[in-house]
Amino acid sequence: MKISSKIPFAFNGFSLIDYLALRFTYLERGVWRERISQRLFTKDDDVLDENSLVFHKEIVVYDMPDFDEPPANFDYKIIKQTDDYLVIDKPPGLLVHKQGINFRGNLIYHLRCLRQPPFPTADIVNRLDKNTSGIVLISLNKTALAELLAQFADRSVKKTYFAVVVGTPDPLCGEICAPIGKIKENAERNNNKGRFCKVDFDDGKPCQTFYETVKSANGHSLVKLLPKTGRTHQLRIHLSHIKTPIAGDTSYGMDEEEYKKFCEEKKIIPVETSRHLLHCAELEFSFGKEKVSVHSDLPEHFNV
Repeated sequence: MKISSKIPFAFNGFSLIDYLALRFTYLERGVWRERISQRLFTKDDDVLDENSLVFHKEIVVYDMPDFDEPPANFDYKIIKQTDDYLVIDKPPGLLVHKQGINFRGNLIYHLRCLRQPPFPTADIVNRLDKNTSGIVLISLNKTALAELLAQFADRSVKKTYFAVVVGTPDPLCGEICAPIGKIKENAERNNNKGRFCKVDFDDGKPCQTFYETVKSANGHSLVKLLPKTGRTHQLRIHLSHIKTPIAGDTSYGMDEEEYKKFCEEKKIIPVETSRHLLHCAELEFSFGKEKVSVHSDLPEHFNV
């Protein structure tokens, strides 16, 4: 399988080995060096060695050996289809786009290449984490993509999420305003159980989430969430920040063993812990002259 990589400006002038080891951290540097020695990398049909330099906007082609990808849950549903966009109801266990070694095991690849009939021009408009379920908006042409992305950028899209959290928010409803910044160092990321971002009052970007507790029982609460900004992992970080992390979130809350112990102590039948319990239930947006509202029912294990 041959894949292409366009060199970002941040890696302009890097050696091939440094580019691969620093950008694609799912393989160790020694493994990348071995792959280079197997003459698997080319640029303009010329074979590259580890010291070959790569420059901004150049295309490097990798003749990737076959391998088994992690499993993906392709049990998604198309709940609205037009000539310009799709609305997908995404299950947990499915990435929306390529990440790490999930070259085929993601929603956008499946839509473009595997689904019959395929949607070869499909592009992601809004992103959900792998284990977040609910509504994903897909454009089918560049005009639609630009129109829909502009609405997310100017915050005119109304987004409604629901989460099952550990504990009960105090107060029961309110606004969370905690700036979020990226965790920059890979070592720090690894020590933080897969976290990519954190509350950062010094250098973070402004973030705003409104929440309302719907009901509480047995040590959990069902919370309605209206994010006004769209930072990476915003809802997961904000709920953890107010001491009510999302159930099953092993990055920003309890790890799996801690969560199972919590459920046992509270005499709770363990909620599904192979995912975090966050669901995008509604999107309201405009397309052309049409006001569009789409809905996805809560999964049954969101009942507390």
